[in-house]
Amino acid sequence: MRTSERGVLVGIVVAIGLALRIAFVAVGDVQSPLRADAGQYAQYAKNLVDHGTFSLASSVPPAPDSFRSPGYPLVLAACRWLAGETGWLPFAIALQVALGGITVLLVYRIARGLGGFAPALLAAALTAASPHLVVSTAYVLTECVSTFLVALAVWLLLGAQGTGRRVASALVFGAAASCNETLVVLPIAAALAMWSRGRGATLAWLALALLPLGAWTLRNQLQPLALRGSERATASISHGSYPGMVFRDPRLLGFPYREDPAQPAFGASWSGIADVLGPRIAAEPLRYATWYVLEKPVWLWSWPLVQGRDVYVYDVANSPYERQPVMQASRAVMRWLHVPVMLAGALAAAVCLWCRRRVGWQWTTLAAAVALGTLAYVPVIPDPRYLQPLRPLVFVLAAVGGAAAIAWLARRRPSAAPAVTA
Repeated sequence: MRTSERGVLVGIVVAIGLALRIAFVAVGDVQSPLRADAGQYAQYAKNLVDHGTFSLASSVPPAPDSFRSPGYPLVLAACRWLAGETGWLPFAIALQVALGGITVLLVYRIARGLGGFAPALLAAALTAASPHLVVSTAYVLTECVSTFLVALAVWLLLGAQGTGRRVASALVFGAAASCNETLVVLPIAAALAMWSRGRGATLAWLALALLPLGAWTLRNQLQPLALRGSERATASISHGSYPGMVFRDPRLLGFPYREDPAQPAFGASWSGIADVLGPRIAAEPLRYATWYVLEKPVWLWSWPLVQGRDVYVYDVANSPYERQPVMQASRAVMRWLHVPVMLAGALAAAVCLWCRRRVGWQWTTLAAAVALGTLAYVPVIPDPRYLQPLRPLVFVLAAVGGAAAIAWLARRRPSAAPAVTA
């Protein structure tokens, strides 16, 4: 196949990804789009534009805090500054649609650097058609922007031939961690994979990647804050501690903390977690060990969201996935492929980590990012939404790793015995 023909196929896949996202945001109607987490991000953006203060408060002047990570509110603040009070939300959604399309192309480039054209195109197609990724463009939540930043950072790093691109990759990893501080494990994973290539250079690269989060931490230490991110962290850990995400009433599946009389003191501090969770684990050690070690990783990579419906974080009226035949078919195909793709990605990651010296640092980077990213979310609510920025990396591991495994098995197949002639 000629290069121009391959380019056309890649363009078609990217166009399909864009079309699905445009169709979803144009037809689907997110109910109360600025509620809960989304409302908090919007309030931060408002205070940044109106008062120059990173704050969740509605009072004037707002008191600074660090309850949320700064990256995504800064993106929304830029949208608000550019499009104004009434136009910022459509502008932000349009930006996320564009970033979603670019993410499809980045995934192709990442996969193409690791393997052949066909598996790279497959990884891009999975990214384009993933309902989780498509739906994320319509929400005022961090996942869409974070997914783009992770893909961009990985592409810059894996293809880096010079200092400039390596520096850019570190800065983009830092930007991703600024949108979601848990993603700080990704540059750490990359540094571990690159360690054998030069410790001094790797440490310098890691320091640069950690610089934005370090500056944010310094800011939080130098001034009094109304709310701190540690308060959200302890609450999240307590909310994710219930085996099966049920306390007593199964009707509250996903929200067990709402009926637990130990809340909110349970999640208000680290001592509260120790006082409540410690005795519960001591009473049922096997149940909690199974929950944290086995069940939570599986939940994190499952299809339905824990705190949502199917792939929807917030309810969506008139969803094209429920009304439009083409999008219904794409969802059905992705739903059918979900388990085999996740298993293939997990197997590829395990093989890469086990054989890291043979597969090379690029493969090890992807595998370590997926592994550490999963472990980072085990303490909290095991909602697949949180691992969305890693979903394209799993698609790359599944598609390109699967193709490599098939080629390896074909090479090891014994050739047919020659025919015996009289």
